[in-house]
Amino acid sequence: MSYCPKCGVDLGPEARRCPLCGTEPEAAAANQDSGAASDSNHRTIADTAVELQQPARVRRYIAAEMLTVCLAIAAATVFLVDLMTGGGITWSLYPLASLGFVWCFVYPYLVSVRRPSLGIAVAALSPLAYMVAMDYINGTLDWSLRLGIPIALTVEATLAGIVLAIRLSKRRGLNVLSYSLLAIALICLVTEASISLWAIREIHLLWSYIVASALVPVAAFLLYAHHRLARDTSLRKLFHI
Repeated sequence: MSYCPKCGVDLGPEARRCPLCGTEPEAAAANQDSGAASDSNHRTIADTAVELQQPARVRRYIAAEMLTVCLAIAAATVFLVDLMTGGGITWSLYPLASLGFVWCFVYPYLVSVRRPSLGIAVAALSPLAYMVAMDYINGTLDWSLRLGIPIALTVEATLAGIVLAIRLSKRRGLNVLSYSLLAIALICLVTEASISLWAIREIHLLWSYIVASALVPVAAFLLYAHHRLARDTSLRKLFHI
């Protein structure tokens, strides 16, 4: 006993066409088979596309490997050119230190997928190590320890403090600008203090004190406006906040 594949009517043993809808059972079966094959092909293509698409973690590891290979080729080229032309290793130490700094700064960020804090820590220490290496190549450890590292640590610490303060803030607005102004004032003060200590062996503030005295009151008013004025409806209308 056979049935119409379209409307389900009972067909006789010799019926070539459905008496109700006029559908030919053989043609309908062929269309169903072709549709199933088409769906199978579509699923196969989709599955293949998903399999070929690499996850972000794999792409980052590939980028880290390509970075390492490219920097290694550049370092080997510089080293061999200096060795063959200069009779020793002299000027190539500077580009080698620079290439090493780029690798140490970028590579941990690419591979530290599960521990991004580790990549950030290594990236923060890389500039410090780079300055010490460049100063050591010159034959002394003078400006890097007393000038470069204090300034670099101040910049990194203030940036980390700004990011932390912004993330802990319930509302973001004028407080972000205030934190930025305070960070600029602190960086200017530490920069001039480090330069004066390195040059004349004592702290002597001139321009940074003027910059800080101009920025700190503005930053304080912005914090006041953010925490006090923005909550009062009448003051918000008065100051258009």
